[in-house]
Amino acid sequence: MTRQTRKLLFITLTAMAIAAMAFGVFACESEKTYKVAVMFSQGKDIHCYGTFIESFEKELKRQGINANISYHYLNCDKWGHNEEVEEARRLIDQARMNGDPDMFVTIGDEVTYSFMTTRDSLTKTLPVVFGAVAFPNPSLLKANPNLTGFTDSLNAVKNIYLAQKMCGIYAVNTLLSEHYLDKQLKKRIKMQIADHPEITDNIGWEHTLFEILNLPEGQFSITPFSLYNLDKNTAMSEKQDSLGNENLMLAMSRFSKMTYMQMKYDSESIMMVNMSSKKPMLSATWLDFGAPESKFIAGYFAGAESIAADVAERAAKILHGAKPQDFTIRPTKQEYWIDWNVAKKHGYTKDNLPVGFNVVNLSWKEMHHRLYLTLIYGSIILGLIVIVLLFRLYLKERKQKHKALRRVERENMLFNMAIENSQAFAWERYGTTLYLSDTFWLHYGHEPHVCDMDEFMEMIHPDYRAVYLKGVEKVNNGDTFKGEVKADFYQNGEWHWYQIRGKGVFDKNNNYMRSYGMLLKVDEYKLKEFQLVEARRLAEEATLKESFLANMSHEIRTPLNAIVGFSQLLAQPDADFAPEEKALFIETINTNNELLLKLINDILDLSRAESGQMDFVIKNYKVSEVMDKIYATHSVQMPKHLAFNYVKSDDVEISVDESRLRQVIGNFLTNAGKFTPEGSVTLGWNTIHETGKVELYVEDTGIGLSEEDRKMVFSRFYKKNEFKQGTGLGLSICKVIVARLNGEIKVKSQLGKGSRFSVYIKQA
Repeated sequence: MTRQTRKLLFITLTAMAIAAMAFGVFACESEKTYKVAVMFSQGKDIHCYGTFIESFEKELKRQGINANISYHYLNCDKWGHNEEVEEARRLIDQARMNGDPDMFVTIGDEVTYSFMTTRDSLTKTLPVVFGAVAFPNPSLLKANPNLTGFTDSLNAVKNIYLAQKMCGIYAVNTLLSEHYLDKQLKKRIKMQIADHPEITDNIGWEHTLFEILNLPEGQFSITPFSLYNLDKNTAMSEKQDSLGNENLMLAMSRFSKMTYMQMKYDSESIMMVNMSSKKPMLSATWLDFGAPESKFIAGYFAGAESIAADVAERAAKILHGAKPQDFTIRPTKQEYWIDWNVAKKHGYTKDNLPVGFNVVNLSWKEMHHRLYLTLIYGSIILGLIVIVLLFRLYLKERKQKHKALRRVERENMLFNMAIENSQAFAWERYGTTLYLSDTFWLHYGHEPHVCDMDEFMEMIHPDYRAVYLKGVEKVNNGDTFKGEVKADFYQNGEWHWYQIRGKGVFDKNNNYMRSYGMLLKVDEYKLKEFQLVEARRLAEEATLKESFLANMSHEIRTPLNAIVGFSQLLAQPDADFAPEEKALFIETINTNNELLLKLINDILDLSRAESGQMDFVIKNYKVSEVMDKIYATHSVQMPKHLAFNYVKSDDVEISVDESRLRQVIGNFLTNAGKFTPEGSVTLGWNTIHETGKVELYVEDTGIGLSEEDRKMVFSRFYKKNEFKQGTGLGLSICKVIVARLNGEIKVKSQLGKGSRFSVYIKQA
């Protein structure tokens, strides 16, 4: 590698490293979250502040600024100047609670000047962007290069002309005191109307009210009333510098040629004028315009959206690296505004609204009334057409359905009829929120509403909630679900059967989004199903009873024949039997006596079990106490060709009737020995700590059971082998006994490989 090549490679790598670092800095910058503190002059309840906040945040995002914004309210109407400054200091401390902000934004004259007057270190070092300031202070701006923003200077002339245009009124009143800002407003008004001789200057009360009311046609006037220095004993016709509340209210209510104009935000004056005046009023400020209870019909001013957009755009540029001193102080664009809620109360319609005005509180429906009616009537007509078409399709489908129903078996026909006559309701689920059709709620006597899964679960029977949750899991995993539950949607204590069907909706990445389905009431179907099952059960039971009677007849005759036959042989007077023969005859008679007694006892046990008359004595026993006795007894009785195993587990206590439990396990062992040609039989128990239960089991390597046999094995009169000795009642009796012990009886089996009979008992 040559020296020049190495030099070129070095330069290239260095450039790549610098580019990577620059990209990293840019990425970090773009992802940075700035802290911005916004301070308002008035209180939190100001109507337009909400609009300002929404527009401000939207514009910051559009400008690529991620911001953590805190909002603070000075409530300037409550404080004198010194108190305002102290309150501003408190707001600054409030803003720095989570660390110093990156920027301050102030909205309004009061908070801007109080904020800068605090002389807090942050007011001198951090950039400050102001908005809606009517009287910018040149000396303050010069002393604070970190300060920039936008003005909102009222236009008295345009608003005075609005009085005649909107209301046909020439005399305009406003409320201004001797405070600093009010004095500045009076000066500005005088300057603005100086070039308009048609507007009578009554700022200093050069004319009386009666003179103002008698001005010639086309002559305007503006008069500042004051809420201060009240003089209630002075007549309205006399020249004066101020009038009290009562005189203003009298003037506003009596004289039809006078109206009120809001020149600045003042909560006291707004409340008083709203309560007193019955005439439309004008506003030269954005702060309370369009509020629900406002009586201001129109005005010319900068709206909240415009102020917010200007301030947010400049704030974004500064956060991106610009300096406040790089920008000039300029006014925010002013526009004509009208409040539709007030305008329509004074006879305006949408057809005679002024052209070029921004309209607030005008809904789309009202703005496009004809189009709205067209859409409504068109939708009705279209809906009727759709209903007719759907009804025709319904009739066609119904006809086809009836044809199909006649071709199916009676059981299927009953099922389909139950579905057809049941209620069906649509549902949709987003997360844990469940939407059911209004018809569902109305049908079951409830107000339509959106519910969550917990509310829906409360209406499902506790025994079937697991079924529903399993269905939810299947749908979330992409499977369809169809299950039946009991529920009380009427909430009257009565449970009904419902079928729930569901399917999930997934995005292109196979992520779960939502699910939907149907809820069908299937009481009639379930009734028919239960009737069919019961009829089948009775039929099977009748068959089993017949088999049982035939078997019993055979089983009883067999020992009786043996007993009678050998007894008759022994009773013959001339019989000459050897002692060995007599002994064999007697043994046969005794064996058959025992067999006959067992048959009778099984029948009696079954009768007592079914009638609930079987006695139980429940005590606490160690599992080993019971199982050891069972093992000891049956180790002698077990066929010698079989291995007899005994498996133990943790020794815990159970509450049982020992003799009844031994009867059940003994029956298991007897059957195992009977149906196991070779191999082994195992007796044992397992302690299941998760459920607090104990499994007592008998496992063999015998002939096993088929699926059909497993379903029937605990049924009455059932016998696996008709040629084997026994009544077929043993396991049926065992099932009743275990139920009385508050336990469960189960079987696991595989044909040709063996069986496992188990009893599950709760620990004491």
